[in-house]
Amino acid sequence: MFEKLARLVSDYPRWVLAAWFLLLLLALPYATRINEVLTAQTSGAPGSIADKVSSTLSREFINQDSYSLVLASRSEQARAGEAAFDGPYRQVSEQIAGLPGVQSIQDYRNSNAFPLIAEDGRLLISLVGLKANGLGEAKEAVNQIQDILRQTPTLDFNLSGGPATILEIEKLSERDARRAELFGLPLSLIVLLIAFGALIASGLPLLVAVTSIILSFAALFFLGQIMEFAVFTQSIVTMLGLATGIDYALLMVNRFREEIRQNPDARAAAATTAITAGRAVAFSGFTVMIALGALLVPPLSLIRSIGIGTMVVLLISVLVSITALPASLALLGKHINSIKLTRREPGQRSRPFWKRRAEIVMRRPWLYAIGGTLFLLILSLPALDMQVADPGAKGLSQSTDAYQVELALEELGLTGILRSFDILIDFGERPGGFFYPSSVREVSKLTSALTEFDQIEGVYSPTTANGVPRLLLFQYYASRETATQSELIELVDATVSQNDRYALVRAFPFGDTSPRQAARLERQIREAVSELGLNAQIGGGYIGESEWNRALYRNLPLAVLLVYLATFILLGLAFRSFLIPIKSIILNTLTVSAAFGIITLIFQYGVGASLFGLAGGLGFVDNSVPIFIFAIVFGLSMDYEVFLVARIYEAHERGLSDRDAVTEALSVTGGVISSAATVMVVVFSLFIFSEVVLVKTLGLGLGIAISLDATLVRLALVPAVMSLAGRWNWWLPKPVDRLAKRIGLSHD
Repeated sequence: MFEKLARLVSDYPRWVLAAWFLLLLLALPYATRINEVLTAQTSGAPGSIADKVSSTLSREFINQDSYSLVLASRSEQARAGEAAFDGPYRQVSEQIAGLPGVQSIQDYRNSNAFPLIAEDGRLLISLVGLKANGLGEAKEAVNQIQDILRQTPTLDFNLSGGPATILEIEKLSERDARRAELFGLPLSLIVLLIAFGALIASGLPLLVAVTSIILSFAALFFLGQIMEFAVFTQSIVTMLGLATGIDYALLMVNRFREEIRQNPDARAAAATTAITAGRAVAFSGFTVMIALGALLVPPLSLIRSIGIGTMVVLLISVLVSITALPASLALLGKHINSIKLTRREPGQRSRPFWKRRAEIVMRRPWLYAIGGTLFLLILSLPALDMQVADPGAKGLSQSTDAYQVELALEELGLTGILRSFDILIDFGERPGGFFYPSSVREVSKLTSALTEFDQIEGVYSPTTANGVPRLLLFQYYASRETATQSELIELVDATVSQNDRYALVRAFPFGDTSPRQAARLERQIREAVSELGLNAQIGGGYIGESEWNRALYRNLPLAVLLVYLATFILLGLAFRSFLIPIKSIILNTLTVSAAFGIITLIFQYGVGASLFGLAGGLGFVDNSVPIFIFAIVFGLSMDYEVFLVARIYEAHERGLSDRDAVTEALSVTGGVISSAATVMVVVFSLFIFSEVVLVKTLGLGLGIAISLDATLVRLALVPAVMSLAGRWNWWLPKPVDRLAKRIGLSHD
């Protein structure tokens, strides 16, 4: 297959490039519309109880909003009760209340449920309820509210929650992608200039990367007509498009320069490059896609959409690298080395260095094998205590509205207001529903029990009527008529369904509740409900998060197992080896584990977290980070594995001893692997400056993992282990060996 493809791209290079250029022109208008199919709204786990509770509340209760916002109003010069504060605040709240999508506004003037004003009166919290048919309408309402807030400069306003935070995340994600493109390309060019020593050779990988990203965005736009993509898809596709596009092109260009030195016929050299390096790139891309396939296993739209996005950009990067790039090389010929920046022959400068490194490793293989493994294991240790959670507003930078609102809520002791436990009690066919005397007593008992829990900051239920004597409260609740004709009407509308069948008890945990404390609190709440014999479903923010985590991590072992199995089969057949795939799986797993350990140390324990704008850390790791790092790192690690082992295999097939084959392969690929890894680390490091913790963690974790993989693992551990294994590197049971030859998957 590759022989035919090589002949096509080398014999008809202009036609091949014309086809890609036409495709690029057609794709460009659609690539610029990628934001139209991105969303920051995260759907719940399949069969989510939290979603069912939310749906029932929206359908059956009068004062349940479609979307909720939190508005923080602050002044350093004035305080509530003074004209300088009350005047502009009252004007803003009246304008917001008059918007068509706004259903309610609660503040310290009309709410007894929460202390919505600071003791010094300089900070107010307003709870804004929206009634909107879909996220689009809610976003429009948020934009109208933001316009009103911008017209009142005398107070400092921050708006967060629901659609407001979604809009903010979407803007931040777009900014991250632009930063990567703006700085990633010139920084990568500097690395490539150092690696290649020639401007033309350095520019081609950048063209491949940019082409891959544009075509990928266009492809995702069309796929977005039938599905939605998570907003972070744009950043991650940009990240991987730059990294893999440059990575694959670098390997191809490096191989072509070798071939053109031996054969001055440019088209023949391009054909040989497409057959050899092109096969390695295609095979490597296939193994990376297998690893990224792990993202398709969990039944969560956010994870799957990003998985599809990464697989699309990887596939396009491979196709451009094995077709358009060889066609360009066939036309360039020896001009690939034009505009030299060094007197030495480009591509040859680093080989003596890497040959000496290989010889050092070969002299003490046991030392490097054992020492390198122990080092990775030590780095992995913190991951044994990793906790995962949704960081919420703390997952954004301190400059964002969402974070500032979180700080305001902390100041008032109200951080749990956005992540409550919603206990929906179903009285079934009981006469009178909630208004049956025993029903009111049960709700009252549950409310009292919840207020005694250490991790509960406050409870909101039909029986939390501040200022109403208990005896009078029960008299009001003798029937719906007496309740709705009393001062409890708003409380009843918010906590009792219109048909009286359901009652809502909402428990607010303290804001610093850790994932383990939240899990323990959930068990306590369920026990309290069970002891009272209530038929209830529990939803809310914490429950939705735990359901999401369970759906993700329940399927993670299956995803890992499938990746391991596919990798074992693919590498085993390709290199006709039983040992090489086992070694690859173990070393890649160690690399991933080391990355887990370091991000746990930084983001959970706060070691050095201030360097990344997170003083003290989060106390946990973002819940979706581990599967992303596993899939991406495991896949990209296979890049270097295939590049290095393919050269060892070629040398072994030429009759070199295992020791000499490893030395030659490392001397040839050491510079390429280190250059490719440097480009990847540069690209990933740009995302450390993201204002979204998920993207920041991925940038740091991926950068660390690739650094370890391309240095310690590929350039020390792999050569050491393969040197020690000797002839066992190439052992495969004879029936399997015959199968590998028959299906043509071998690297011959």
